Order: sequence, then C-alpha cells, then structure tokens
Amino acid sequence: MEITKIKPAFTDERGSITDVLTNIKLDHVGIIISKKGSIRAKHFHKEQKQWTIILRGKLKIVQKNLLDDSSQIETVELNPMELIVTPPYHYHSHEALEDTEFLVFTTKSRNGTSYEDDTFRISDINSFELKN
Repeated sequence: MEITKIKPAFTDERGSITDVLTNIKLDHVGIIISKKGSIRAKHFHKEQKQWTIILRGKLKIVQKNLLDDSSQIETVELNPMELIVTPPYHYHSHEALEDTEFLVFTTKSRNGTSYEDDTFRISDINSFELKN
C-alpha cells in the first residue's frame, strides 16, 4: 500500500493550488465525514478503482490484495493531504481515528445499482477467502 503526500503545484501570496488527480476518468467524487471511532467500507470491488485523500483528521486504512494468496493484511494511518489508491479486488476498511473528512474518487458511479452490484462486503477479513 503506497501513500502519496500531496503537495501544492503552485504557491504565491494568495495561497496555493494543489493537483490531486490528473488524466484519470472518474465517475464519482464524494465527500465523506466520519466521526471518531466509526468504521466504513469493509468490502472490495471487482471493477472499481478508488482514490482516497484526507482533508481533515486521520484514518486507519486496512487493505488486502484478494487476488494474491500470499498477500498480507496491511494497515496504515492516512493524514491530511495524503492519498491512497485502492485497486479492484483489494479489500479496504476505513476507521476514523479522530473526526475525519475525506474525499473519495471512484471509477464507478454511485447512481443506480452499479455501485452496489460491484460492492462485496466482508465481515471478517482475517478468515475471508476469495472464491472465483
């Protein structure tokens, strides 16, 4: 799991401009607000790719590559202006370590049923095995 620290592309006396994503086709951008202690996601997608960037607060991110039998569960803390990518077939969960606001960019829309049709919930990643 790789974290990218997002830095301003341009800064002057007025402030800064920060490029988060470029040259990527997206179908959804969402703002998520999570209260300290809340856990979100606990699922994977077969098609969707997702980028998560923290605006305020801190998240504990848990990921596991479900296509690699030797893959280990990875855990990192994501801080403001840090971005993480979640590819398809990667389990992910987000635990708010403090009140947190973050943006999520995805390649699948949340309109209609396409999001839910590509969302596979996992209650316990420690005992989960992918069955193709």
